[in-house]
Amino acid sequence: MEQSLWQKPSFFWGLGLIIIFPLLTVVLEEITIALEKHHSYVAATLQIIRNLVLPSFAIFILLNKVLEISADSSSVQIIQTIVGVCTIHALLTLLNGLLFGSAKVGTWQANTPKLFRDLIRFFLILIGTAIVLSVVWKADLGGVITALGVSSIVLGLALQDTLGNLFSGITLLFERPFNLGDWLEFNGTKGKVIEINWRSVHLLTRELELLVIPNAILAKEIIRNYRLPQKLHVEPVDIGFSYSDPPNKVKRVLKETALATKGVLEKPEPVIQTINYNDFSIDYRVRLFLADYDKVPQIRDEFVTRIWYAANRNNLNIPFPIRTVYHEPPVKSKQEEILLQFVEYLQTFPSFIYLENYHLEKLAKNAILKHFGVGEIAINRQNVQRNLYLIIAGRAKISVLNNLGKEKEIARIARGEFFGEMSLISNSSSLISVTAIEDLEVLILKTETVQDILELVPRLSREIGEVIETRRRAIRIAKKDSN
Repeated sequence: MEQSLWQKPSFFWGLGLIIIFPLLTVVLEEITIALEKHHSYVAATLQIIRNLVLPSFAIFILLNKVLEISADSSSVQIIQTIVGVCTIHALLTLLNGLLFGSAKVGTWQANTPKLFRDLIRFFLILIGTAIVLSVVWKADLGGVITALGVSSIVLGLALQDTLGNLFSGITLLFERPFNLGDWLEFNGTKGKVIEINWRSVHLLTRELELLVIPNAILAKEIIRNYRLPQKLHVEPVDIGFSYSDPPNKVKRVLKETALATKGVLEKPEPVIQTINYNDFSIDYRVRLFLADYDKVPQIRDEFVTRIWYAANRNNLNIPFPIRTVYHEPPVKSKQEEILLQFVEYLQTFPSFIYLENYHLEKLAKNAILKHFGVGEIAINRQNVQRNLYLIIAGRAKISVLNNLGKEKEIARIARGEFFGEMSLISNSSSLISVTAIEDLEVLILKTETVQDILELVPRLSREIGEVIETRRRAIRIAKKDSN
């Protein structure tokens, strides 16, 4: 007697497939979303089960149980193979998450390179696939292994260089002599590591050129890492000064200049050494301690540039081979030339147009010409100032600390203007800082000399007094500013 539809086993399999498969899909989706919010490694496994294992298993049930196609059929065997491979993929993903998903820094799990884990995963999938083929297709496992062995030998011979790079890459990844972002020197070329892969290491040079080094070659060469064992870097700078400059004075100026350079660490402080007596100079080596190797060119450039300005202000000489030619009859002395030049400078200042020539000469006799580079401080807050500074060239900004301790700019001054005027009425420490925003050339006048001239020329005294009062008001307003 023929069975009714609902009495057939295929009916119940089909009914279960219609009800259970969508329900499982929805449940797995919700669980996966919840786990992803908590960054759980199990979410990746459930996603594989939902997207691969469950659909392929549903197709197997449809073909074998509902449509009752024989298990020996090629279509069913293909689906069985897919189910087996997808299940192996899901299990390996779960195992990888259990071992490495929440690995702490310093453990063997965290130190295991991803490339090595991926290679092991690949070989385990191959072995699992071979087992599935043996079970589902009744294939001879020994024959499969033999075929894989022969294929491996052929591939190994054909890909010697590639495999050499691969295993050298694995060795480098385990040893970890460098990481992404480190600066390396290889065969005289310096570059930043931007990529490490199974075949090569990519370096980006200072000239923005890409250097690709095969792992097999890199493993045989000596490399220098500028960020290991610590990120602290020592940058040496050699400079020569005249024999007439006392070495201790030179060392003091170089140390002050180094500490004033942005990027140079105060601790450890710069080290200055006398290294050689040459034909024309005494040579010094400055060892700068830097925290960021990326900025070495900028820091070195700023420091070397500032050396010239510091040497100029401190009457130090950076010598070079010269030839002196004497002319007859002799021209004016160097001192007379400087005096005339200073008088010409003074004549260009609007505030000094009331002065007679002998007044200007008196100011010029004790004047000094100094230079400040961009970013250098001409007057430092809280230091006692005893000079008046006249700007010959360049620009500077005047700043003060407000009540909140923040730097507040109150004025910008340029050629023809002056600063340090408070020294004319008080010997107390300065309330302001003056910083060069362009290369600054200033003529420095002694306060005592200027005060003598002010007594002789009341009009000049009133004009400077107005400047003093204007800046005092600006300082008061800036100190009250709460921004």
